[in-house]
Amino acid sequence: MPTVTAQSPRVSVVVPAFNAARYLGAAIDSLRAQTLADIEIIVVDDGSGDGTLAVANRYAALDPRVRVLARATPSGKPSIARNEALTAARGSYIAFLDADDTSVPTRLEHSVRALERTGALFAFSDKRRVYESTGELAPESTLGAAKFVEKAAPYLERASDNVYLCRPNFPAFLFTFIAINTSTVVFDRELLSLEPKWFDESLVCFEDVDLWFRWAEHTRVAFVNEVHTIMRKHAASITASNPVATRIDGIAVRRAHLARLRGRLSPLEIAAAERTISELQFDVAYGKWLADDRRDARRWFLASWRTRPTAAALLGYLKAFAPRSRALVALARTLGSRVD
Repeated sequence: MPTVTAQSPRVSVVVPAFNAARYLGAAIDSLRAQTLADIEIIVVDDGSGDGTLAVANRYAALDPRVRVLARATPSGKPSIARNEALTAARGSYIAFLDADDTSVPTRLEHSVRALERTGALFAFSDKRRVYESTGELAPESTLGAAKFVEKAAPYLERASDNVYLCRPNFPAFLFTFIAINTSTVVFDRELLSLEPKWFDESLVCFEDVDLWFRWAEHTRVAFVNEVHTIMRKHAASITASNPVATRIDGIAVRRAHLARLRGRLSPLEIAAAERTISELQFDVAYGKWLADDRRDARRWFLASWRTRPTAAALLGYLKAFAPRSRALVALARTLGSRVD
């Protein structure tokens, strides 16, 4: 990994891009417009089949702060592109931005300031969605609408007017509320030396949350209560296009860290984590049942029941022995008899 020198940029921004030619220019423009200008922008083209690489190269020719890494074949995993860029990053601080998102002009300046004033090595902030189908912005920020500060109050302490320090037990909250979005993260490069593995390349989704759990072992986490990222909401994203796979990876990550942290969690925190995992397992089971994959549906319903026994999980398990069409007919008859 490159060492930091007097000539190194203050911040390296990692932008993984796959078939993002429509969006990449806006993402890079938002970084070129940052009030903290001492940056490098590392675009990793992950074997795109559209004009993504051409867009990245055009910006590299315009602005020497833009560096382009090109993979010959697509990996299908953002973790691989991000890890490759982290190996090349030269900044004292590192940030992420997905190619279909944009950053507000003060994002990097305010995040770095929060890190330096609090002593934290990791910071995240709020985001706001823009809907691809209409071009409209969501009326509220994501964390603001979810009342994150109120819900996370036992895990937060105020450092300044709009900056909070998360308490050391903040990972317990992440089991039930994934507050950290990758495109809002800025961190000190020191964290790269504190974990032998960065993004887990065996995961398609939730590789970022897995890393946040691990990095939280080494530092307090700062939350900047400002909207720093505009996140594009569209059907082509990995999470939107494959919700079942997203949940499966999310379950695996939560289970692994629950096993690791269980001895440090309160009974209420353990129960909350297990309830979330059980609900996600139920969602996967239901998705498998809708796809008429009865064997897998039974397996996931049973996993949900074993994590947290519920009547719904048991009923789902029994229902999944019959073809979905037959189960729906039986359910309709049952509902009809109740009406009669």
